[in-house]
Amino acid sequence: MSNIKLTYQYTLDSIKIVTENIDKLNVRLGVVLTLAILLAGFGKDLPGFDLCVGLDTYPCLTCLLTKFSAYALIVVAIGLGLWGILPENGGKIVLPKQLLSPEWNQASEEDYLTALVQYLESETLLVLDPIRSRKSQRLQWGIWALGIAALLLGLDEILAIGLSNLQEICPHG
Repeated sequence: MSNIKLTYQYTLDSIKIVTENIDKLNVRLGVVLTLAILLAGFGKDLPGFDLCVGLDTYPCLTCLLTKFSAYALIVVAIGLGLWGILPENGGKIVLPKQLLSPEWNQASEEDYLTALVQYLESETLLVLDPIRSRKSQRLQWGIWALGIAALLLGLDEILAIGLSNLQEICPHG
């Protein structure tokens, strides 16, 4: 007696786990997308949002470059979020019509399950796994882009506050 029933159940469980992981990654990518949009809204309220750049708007060139870099990373995070949640073809299934054919109906249970496991592995599991990996990689990149953008926006705020206070303390320096 072989373990084909266990192998078949394991294959189905593996497909279910990979599919659930892809669903969770899609939700997380949606969260990254939402946070990026919120961060963009927060960033626009920071000092120096004017289109005209001058020393009165930005106390220093570093503030301008910091804010520009932060917005570039926010755009990258939004792009990665959108790219990550795009639908992808995720494997094939065996249609009931195929399973009702005489070739399948007359096969022994062991041969039937063996063929089904081989088909599910090659046409579904091996197709879904790279999709999961790509989505995971895009999520990681999006999180890094968002994190760095948030740090840059925080640094921009610190520089703007620090430089304006420094100018008040030492107006001739």
